[in-house]
Amino acid sequence: MERGPFSEAGRRRRRLFLSKAHVGLATIGTLASVAGIGVAIDGGLEFNRTKVFVGVGIIAVSTVLYISMLFVRDDESA
Repeated sequence: MERGPFSEAGRRRRRLFLSKAHVGLATIGTLASVAGIGVAIDGGLEFNRTKVFVGVGIIAVSTVLYISMLFVRDDESA
């Protein structure tokens, strides 16, 4: 079996790595969104407008991360 970036084994390793990277990014995005919701709720309870805006900003960044994942190709043949 050939080894290298262009062999079949290399393509399978690359696909496996990219799928794991997508799962990792989804996990980070989910946890960031939860943290943003928590910060926004805490700021709302304290009537602290700055905390609310920071929480909304965190939620927006995690949403952009999710949307950007939709446009990343994980397979060379597609």
